[in-house]
Amino acid sequence: MTVRVFPDGKYLMQFRSQGDKKDIYDNDFKLPLEGDWTSEITKKENSNNETIHIISTEAFLLGKTIFHPSSEGPSPVRHPINVKKINKIFSTSYGLKKVFEGRRINRKYPLLAQAIADGLADSTNNLVETEIIMYCLRMGMNDLEKTNQLESLLKERILNHFKGVFYKAEEEENLFRVLGNNNNSNEGSFILPIELIRTQFSPFELLLPPNFIEKCIKAIGPYINEANITIKLHDDTFKFAGILPGLITESNADSIANDTLWWSFNAEDFINDDYIIEAASIVYHPKRIQIAIIAGSLLTLSALFFISRKRKSQ
Repeated sequence: MTVRVFPDGKYLMQFRSQGDKKDIYDNDFKLPLEGDWTSEITKKENSNNETIHIISTEAFLLGKTIFHPSSEGPSPVRHPINVKKINKIFSTSYGLKKVFEGRRINRKYPLLAQAIADGLADSTNNLVETEIIMYCLRMGMNDLEKTNQLESLLKERILNHFKGVFYKAEEEENLFRVLGNNNNSNEGSFILPIELIRTQFSPFELLLPPNFIEKCIKAIGPYINEANITIKLHDDTFKFAGILPGLITESNADSIANDTLWWSFNAEDFINDDYIIEAASIVYHPKRIQIAIIAGSLLTLSALFFISRKRKSQ
């Protein structure tokens, strides 16, 4: 990613993503490709005769850019950027702030966090899958709570029922079968076991609003996508370059090369907390300063001349 800020406050933002086909098109980090964005998709061969896929996209922007509004649900990686220009009498200052919003993995699925931290090849084992199901089920039911008038007590009963099913299956070493013989994992992605959800909802069916089970399965979907994106992100690396007008006054960049600020990070840096990129610069206006000095000097001379004449007249 590169951001070049121009003196008028507008900025050119460029994204360039490259890797094998699977990595580029798995949608773990969606690039803006529509609207004002100009995009190009190319390929090249590396030294091992492997095909590298490249997506480049750029646009001129102004002020704050959100990229993924809340209407898109919980799954996208949110990375808003804000560039400010502040005009003063003798200078113009610029500020850049970009935030990669934390995925909060420790709070949402601590077992998955531990599996990723341990570098396990299969981060979606059966225990992790049950953890993901429970989190997504709770969040989906929370989303439906207002519109479907589901009582809090009934919701907790249902969640405890699911917990009990998974706990018993684990104790009996039967979790593998309960989760569908692990057929829910597809190339590192987790797929919601829909029949399991329907079956475990059935004891409560008469207590639930009409079509609640199907609505709940649909509501769970975005949270499953969120978990899958978090899983796929774990081996992604990022570089960010920022170029601002004038003199850099502050930044948290990893390095500076000529007039370019550089940040290097990976998904682990925002797997929990926000990763924040910040920089500020200033452009002084010499002519305005000169005019101010000249004007100040003239005022001082005029004042001295007035005082001198006043003394002589006395």
